[in-house]
Amino acid sequence: MAMRECSVREGRPLLLLVASLVFVDSLGYGLVVPVLPGYAQDLGISDLGIGFLFASYAIAGLLGAVPLGWLSDRVGRKPFVLFGMFAMSAAFVFYALAEGYAMLVLARFLDGLTAAATWSAGLALLGDAYTGEVMGEKMGYAMGGAALGAIAGPLVGGLLYGLAGYRAPFLAVAALCALVGLAATRLEEDRGQAEGGGGMARTVLPMLRNRRLMLACTVTMVTTMGFGVIEPTLPVHLDRRFGLSPPAIGLLFGALTAAYALANPLAGRLSDRWGRRSPILAGLAVSAVLAPALSIASSVPVLCLLMTGMGVAVAFFSTPALPLITEALPRRAGEPSDYGAAYGLFNIAWSAGYVLGPLVGGAVYGAAGLPHAYLLYGVLLCVLAVAVALRL
Repeated sequence: MAMRECSVREGRPLLLLVASLVFVDSLGYGLVVPVLPGYAQDLGISDLGIGFLFASYAIAGLLGAVPLGWLSDRVGRKPFVLFGMFAMSAAFVFYALAEGYAMLVLARFLDGLTAAATWSAGLALLGDAYTGEVMGEKMGYAMGGAALGAIAGPLVGGLLYGLAGYRAPFLAVAALCALVGLAATRLEEDRGQAEGGGGMARTVLPMLRNRRLMLACTVTMVTTMGFGVIEPTLPVHLDRRFGLSPPAIGLLFGALTAAYALANPLAGRLSDRWGRRSPILAGLAVSAVLAPALSIASSVPVLCLLMTGMGVAVAFFSTPALPLITEALPRRAGEPSDYGAAYGLFNIAWSAGYVLGPLVGGAVYGAAGLPHAYLLYGVLLCVLAVAVALRL
């Protein structure tokens, strides 16, 4: 699919490809989490070593997101899509064959680097291909694919690990990456779209002064901060208050993620029709109420309902932020875009939220309890809503 404005019918193969890219990346990320720590402990790796092992993914993403996105603006998206899939396949082979710490760190770092390439170039492809009239819906489908991958990852990893041992889930993802990479070889680009532009600093520094783009990145960071606050703290609370088993806790989180996945296209479509501002404000307002309520829910059914609502609300304020990024960088038809670098900044915001969320949420949870941690996140959502209302 050429990098140009296209109709919905023309864009279906491209949309399917981008959704597949982020699905596979999220599948691999979710698969690693339940499988790798136990194997690392079996190898005699310390808790500190395991912490650095997992952090190396984020380090690679933070280092690579903007440079890889910027390069995709200069030489085309296809090389970075192919690198993302085939190098990710290699990373998962390294996971499978690793018998020492150095190989595991290499695999994890390469995994994070490929994610940066895949997300930056993949979302930029959608920015190149679609107009603002349908951009929200298309981004919603892509993010829905990512959410489905996040659901499937732990399930597939646990199942294959139980049936065939440690190597099986990693080799399965490696094969899937290679298949998607082969499909991506059929991607066609108008190379003229990818030529031109200045140096990376000359490109990126004006973006940091672009209020609309920075607002979109802030919404993204607050989105992942919320996940980063909830994911490590709520399971402990559910175990202590309701005595829920890990599978039951997994089902509750599955309800949140499934609701988020299903609501993404709807949130994007509504933002195409009504504008980005209204869905974002509605999602922030509802989330600001639901987040503190999670910590004081009186029963498991009520908690399930709240988590489902939270998934929908988060989709409503996070998905419309993605087309804001391309809309913040208008360009004329036939001119090269800087969407790769812009979505590199999106990736940095995404990773930063996942770093800050557990740190801040865990600190407040330990000092003042879960309700205060979730109330603080609700206040942050309210502050962001005010900023959106004034700026957007």
